[in-house]
Amino acid sequence: MTKKTGILLLGLILLFTKLSAQEATHVLHVSGQVQYYAQHGAKPALVKPGMSLGLSGKLRCKGAATAKLLYNGKTFVVSGGKMRNLSEIVKNGQNGSNMGFTGRFFDFLTESIKEGDNKEQLQKHHRRYMNKTSGGIKGYAKQEYAIAPLLVTSGNLPSANVIFKWRNIRGDGPYTFLLLAETGKPVAQILTRDTAITLDLDQLAISLDEEYQWSVTRGGGAAKSVGVPFYHNPQAVANSLANLTQDPAYQSASELEQQLMQAYALEENRCYFSADQIYARLLATDSENLLLRKTYATFLARMDMLPEANELFFQRK
Repeated sequence: MTKKTGILLLGLILLFTKLSAQEATHVLHVSGQVQYYAQHGAKPALVKPGMSLGLSGKLRCKGAATAKLLYNGKTFVVSGGKMRNLSEIVKNGQNGSNMGFTGRFFDFLTESIKEGDNKEQLQKHHRRYMNKTSGGIKGYAKQEYAIAPLLVTSGNLPSANVIFKWRNIRGDGPYTFLLLAETGKPVAQILTRDTAITLDLDQLAISLDEEYQWSVTRGGGAAKSVGVPFYHNPQAVANSLANLTQDPAYQSASELEQQLMQAYALEENRCYFSADQIYARLLATDSENLLLRKTYATFLARMDMLPEANELFFQRK
């Protein structure tokens, strides 16, 4: 076999492997009891949101049960008690659109389910976003900054009970939390031995149309964080959600899907703190939901909160 032929064969193998890895549909919503058979003679697995189902398997809905599946950026609903091949369901039953917000949202869900599937994939997801954007903040990844601020309090922030967090480092003495106006004028300076500060931005009387910056130092400034920019912009949250409620796909979605759409719309509009609140609230009420765990884990990874994202895997039973 020539070297050229070997390279071509290797390329075909990699392409086949990639295509095979994509041949799965993802579960968005289940009502009632739905069973999945990975192969002929296999024991059925109970279908749950967030599961990835190989297209070579079969699906059966018991009684009036239904399952909403996602494949190739499109969704479809499966019902009826007959045993059905997933490949045929996908071929004959696709609907929906890849256009606009809906298309971006379902692509986002597909990515979240795949890249939130295990710790290795999640770490790659985190690394890619951090390398790609350096956190979206100039100088964020530079080594001279010993203190790492968490990115969930960048972008557009609401008013009350905003929690600014950073990573703990070794050392003596308190942290100094500093909030600066765009002009460089100090707005707040707080000493704390904790790694978080909760503020009501309304009480600080800061402008709604001015960029601010927060940072942390320790040891008289020997250790510091990069400055994290933000806007006090509660209207951005209201606008994001108001536009979303008019979308037909949102109106026909399940309650969980609607909440995930809200979180995604908020992230698109850089309302990271408000998106995080939605994920945290959902997780508190449905901690075993795989779809929620995976989407929240990938969100946390994008916020440079990989340890918190990994904790979601430790919690799985």
